[in-house]
Amino acid sequence: MNLKKDGLKVLLPGLAGRDFRWLPRILGTLIGLLALGEFIEGFGYPGELDTRSMMLRVGFFVVFAGCVVGWFKELAASLIIFCGTAAIVISGVPPLGVTMFPALVGLLYLLVQLAGKKK
Repeated sequence: MNLKKDGLKVLLPGLAGRDFRWLPRILGTLIGLLALGEFIEGFGYPGELDTRSMMLRVGFFVVFAGCVVGWFKELAASLIIFCGTAAIVISGVPPLGVTMFPALVGLLYLLVQLAGKKK
């Protein structure tokens, strides 16, 4: 067993399968739709938004964009979702448990990318 050569395929053999790719895609679709809903909800009264609320809405939109990109490119999706999650955390408005779900989807996309990486 050569861990450097095979990487995550040795440690977590289920990640290399094609079926595992669908888990982050399905979860990403659900999280993306929720993020899009939160993004649109904030535009009811755009004049009343302060800086934190704007940052929160931008973070939700970036998470949504990352979930859309995840259908095509896993690595780019994980980085975009992590950036959106960071913007949500920096805004300080929602509880930290809310930001756990987009970060989990980003982590799953990253694991799929690393497991399917060809040497």
